[in-house]
Amino acid sequence: VFMLGTTLLGHWLGGGSRGLDGFFLGGRDLPWWAVSCSIMASQLSAVTIIAVPGAIFRPDGNLLFLQGTLLGFVLAKFLMAYLFVKPFYERKIYSPYDFIEYKLGQGPAQLSRGLFMVGAILGHGVRLLTIALVLNVVVDISIGTSVLIIAAFAVLWTLMGGIKTVIWTDFVLFIMMVLGGVITVLAIANTLPFGFGEAVRQLDEAAKLRLIDVSLDPAKTWTLWTGLIAFAIFELAQNAVDQVITQRMMCCRDARQARKAVLGSLGITLFTLLFTCVGLTVWLNFQHLGLDEAGAALLAEQPSRAYPYYIVNQLPAGVSGLLIAGIFAAGISTLDSALAALSETTVNGIYRKWVRPNATEQQSLRVSRLAVVSWAVVLSGLAYLAGRLVQDEGLLNLAYKAPILTYGPLLMIALCALKRWGSPATLISGALVAVAGSLALVIAKRYEVITMDEFWVYPISCVVFLV
Repeated sequence: VFMLGTTLLGHWLGGGSRGLDGFFLGGRDLPWWAVSCSIMASQLSAVTIIAVPGAIFRPDGNLLFLQGTLLGFVLAKFLMAYLFVKPFYERKIYSPYDFIEYKLGQGPAQLSRGLFMVGAILGHGVRLLTIALVLNVVVDISIGTSVLIIAAFAVLWTLMGGIKTVIWTDFVLFIMMVLGGVITVLAIANTLPFGFGEAVRQLDEAAKLRLIDVSLDPAKTWTLWTGLIAFAIFELAQNAVDQVITQRMMCCRDARQARKAVLGSLGITLFTLLFTCVGLTVWLNFQHLGLDEAGAALLAEQPSRAYPYYIVNQLPAGVSGLLIAGIFAAGISTLDSALAALSETTVNGIYRKWVRPNATEQQSLRVSRLAVVSWAVVLSGLAYLAGRLVQDEGLLNLAYKAPILTYGPLLMIALCALKRWGSPATLISGALVAVAGSLALVIAKRYEVITMDEFWVYPISCVVFLV
């Protein structure tokens, strides 16, 4: 009932979509606060709701990830607001790749579109896996079946009304996700037989409150330096050249409204802290109440199941159903945003440029809907493979590292486009060498030739591009 109501409300508020401009950019007349909430909902998504508590619940889990998700995040948002927003609104464009094409030519733009597609396939395949884990816990069905169910809903949501319906649906879901986090913290606090001071002591004793690491060891995933450098590059790229996020920002009426939307989405830092509290309280809850043998085995196999397992097994009926519905819908919302972005890139970057340059809007809309279905199949396949192959990797780390081959060179091309710096040949060769170098580093890390954490691939690829 919640999902149906949210869908109908989002469709009613969105008012349907007319033409490509309506399907991909919502007619460019959405209020900044709705866009801002949509950005936060997309970035909060199932990855934060499920993976943050899961990262804390792992045996070696702590708060070190906040160095990146807070410090790097805030820095990147300000850079986005004051470097890219105004230039993106100088012309009527659908994506940052249109901006790159206007400034640097077709070659760098087409390469950027290709790099985005690769990064989006990897990143959103992981996000689809995250929400499939929730359904897996709730109704005890396989990851593969979970993936298919979620993908089917995402396709339906996307085809109903384009990005405008997605944004208004996100607005509703954002409120529900925050409410769910607050309910969880209050519910656990009410059941624990000890107060705040004892809770802090137990968390500290288990090293769950470790927050800052100034180590220069490049093998460590979360340090102050990865947060300020590597994660800032990741987050700036996600906002500036990842169409899944950038497409929302371009739905505002003008550059001033868009800048408000970007800066307003800084509020996500507060909600990241909220779900950090959720993770800490869920850990305390299971420490106090314990787990049966089956539950312990389930969470040992994949700690990211911890929060949905708590919701299903320990919250009252009704409340648990509502929270699961909210998480489930949030995952679908994130996926349908990716489908809309990949569809836009396919239609405007490939179909209307190479296949049928004189296509009518109706023909392009038909192709965009076909592209939505096709990309859903691709992402479903990748999520299924990820579920089979990466059980030992934390989903939070995996989501941040998924676009590791593409974000660095993509961001550098966009920065060059701001000043029209570099020829097409140098830009393309720089990007390809950076991607090849990133792949070499990832393979070397995989086979333990080097011990450097993959997060450092982000800044290294930027340096390689410049060289």
